[in-house]
Amino acid sequence: MAGMSDDIEVMSTTGRLIYMAHQIALNLATMGEEGAVTALTDHLTSFWDPRMKEQIIAIARDEPDRLSPLVAAAVARMAQGRAAPHPDEDQFNSVNEVGHCDAG
Repeated sequence: MAGMSDDIEVMSTTGRLIYMAHQIALNLATMGEEGAVTALTDHLTSFWDPRMKEQIIAIARDEPDRLSPLVAAAVARMAQGRAAPHPDEDQFNSVNEVGHCDAG
């Protein structure tokens, strides 16, 4: 097992963040560009630690060529603090209104 680490590429923290963001983006790509950007922004905002968010925002600012256009767009949206509304979010009825979700 001593030689095992010779075959493993060690990634920096920055490299791991970039890799993770691109892997998530790859999984969301079937949603179309805007849907994937929205979903990736939501994922980063909801599940990434504040330090991870700060670091990926710094990468986008300082080394933008390291990010795909989809990841860059999601990070920019997250940095601006304005995740786009989900197109499939339920709209609830007001009192005596019809046409929207009545769950709840």
